[in-house]
Amino acid sequence: MKKLSEQFLEMSQQTAEWENRAAAEHEMNRKEFESDIAEARTAVQKAQTKFDAKLNSIEESVSSQWRKLQTSFDNQVAIARSKAAELKAAHNLADAKDRADYYESYAEVAADFARMAAAEADAAMLQAAEARTYANSLETTPA
Repeated sequence: MKKLSEQFLEMSQQTAEWENRAAAEHEMNRKEFESDIAEARTAVQKAQTKFDAKLNSIEESVSSQWRKLQTSFDNQVAIARSKAAELKAAHNLADAKDRADYYESYAEVAADFARMAAAEADAAMLQAAEARTYANSLETTPA
């Protein structure tokens, strides 16, 4: 299992690549930009599938709270995509600026959520290590 810090480093590097691509969007044609968006969505879908598989492999008592959180997150993504579709239809500068502001705010909230989830994952990893250490100590203690 990769360390949480390694996973976040990989995610950070991938995000930096996408940010660099977005910054260079004015140099790209529309098809290339749409391809990058599809690639990012595919990466998100793969991460969601992996997360679902992980939840399916653990106890219901642990996974149920994360499933609720995932459902809430999925709802927020659906709202954001719906809003994006509405804003995409707008062609004037004011609408484009509003769209950019909306996505910047959404990105900040998503990053805050990721930081919160990372902190929770870190705490869970520490609890797991503590539980494993305790279990091992019971195993080696004479009865």
